[in-house]
Formats: sequence, structure tokens, C-alpha cells
Amino acid sequence: MSKKESVDFFVEERMTKETKVKICLSTSRSFFQGSTGLRFFDHMLSTFSLYSGLGLKLEVCESLDGIAHHLIEDVGIVLGKAFKKAVDYSEITRFGEATVPMDEALVGAYVDLSGRPYFLKNFEFIGAYIEDFPTEAFEEFIRGFSNNAKITVHFVKFSGRNEHHVIEACFKAFGLAIRKAVQPSQFLSTKGMID
Repeated sequence: MSKKESVDFFVEERMTKETKVKICLSTSRSFFQGSTGLRFFDHMLSTFSLYSGLGLKLEVCESLDGIAHHLIEDVGIVLGKAFKKAVDYSEITRFGEATVPMDEALVGAYVDLSGRPYFLKNFEFIGAYIEDFPTEAFEEFIRGFSNNAKITVHFVKFSGRNEHHVIEACFKAFGLAIRKAVQPSQFLSTKGMID
């Protein structure tokens, strides 16, 4: 995984008029502590942590305006910044991909820890909510993570009708793709550097 192996936690925070978020990210083991106050989002963050091998501790996660969209987006921003701080992109495999089935859903996630932020998915959600989670906020979370971690993320849905299954397969596949991408390896770039 590489960066500073002696440092267990990489801390990042964001305090605005809308939210207060402080996350401690561990590269040494998988765990999830704390709560966003949104049950389904907590389930997805815990899922991402398990499959990525990263530890996530939400020291502060508070919505000041009561708008779930802002909180989910800001968690993505803070997590992306902590990830960028924790991982040295010049010492890892860089690319990762995984395809995950969950019942009728089949979703692939593809990442490039390139120093270039980009996010794309080939599907839209039909329903507005899954439990207490607004489905449009999935895109805001991933975009916040991608832009601040400076990574490329693609999701491809091959099948799926149940949106709970589709989103959960996304988080599992994303976690597995990240786990592969952060494995130690020789530096790969035709440019000779990653910003």
C-alpha cells in the first residue's frame, strides 16, 4: 500500500455551514467505526471498508442543515482527501477492477490511481431513495471521492433490477478494485510521473 508505513491513521476534515466531517483512514486493516446518521450509507461505507481493506473511523460526521445530499457528498470529499494523503500512487499497481454479482445485479468497477480525477457510470437509478439514502447522492459521493483522491472511477452495470443490490454491488466492486490498485508494485506511467 505504501506511504508512511509507521503511520496508522491519516486524518482529514471538512467544516462548512452545512456539515462537519472528520475521518481517520487506516491502511493497515479493515474496520468501520462511527455513523453518518444514515443507516443505508453506513452499511455501504462498512461494505467498502471490508472489501477495500481500509479502516474508516468517522470521528465527526454531522449534518448542520439536515440535508443528506450535502453530508454524503462531504464524506466522499473528506474520504478522497484522506485516501490521497495515505497512498503513494507512484509505488502501487495503480489499476484495479472487479465485477461483483449480487443476486440479479452484476456490476463492474474499474479504477486508475492516475492523479487524474474522472467519474463515469453507464446507468441511472429509477427510485429516489433506498431506505434513508437518496440514490442521486451515490454519484455525489463517488465524484467527491474521485475528485479529491484524484483517481479515475468507472462503473458498468451489466444487469440489475433491485437498486439496493445494484448499489451494494457497486460498493463491493469499488472496494475490491481499490484493494487491487493499492498493492505494491513497480511504477507504471509512460509520462514517468503521477501528479
